[in-house]
Amino acid sequence: MPFKKGTSGNYIGRPKGSVSPTSKLIREHISQAIDGNKIKQMLDKIESPTEYINAISKLLPYSIAKVKAYEEFEEIEPMDIKISFFTTPEDSSED
Repeated sequence: MPFKKGTSGNYIGRPKGSVSPTSKLIREHISQAIDGNKIKQMLDKIESPTEYINAISKLLPYSIAKVKAYEEFEEIEPMDIKISFFTTPEDSSED
């Protein structure tokens, strides 16, 4: 029986944001294959701080896993707020 569109058959699957074992292994192999000293030498040649930061930010995803940003918040019960508008004696004399 086929699944309905947008429905998964594996409800206990890998959690969102977790890294698959294959991706983890590939990242480890890439990190080992890249000579850190050679990259450091290349980065040391960059004189502009902006270019240096751009180079680092482009290399970073290859050495550490990307993490999705999320905001954790505490759910609270809704509350009633009553706002009353009234005039003061000073306001009524201006008419």
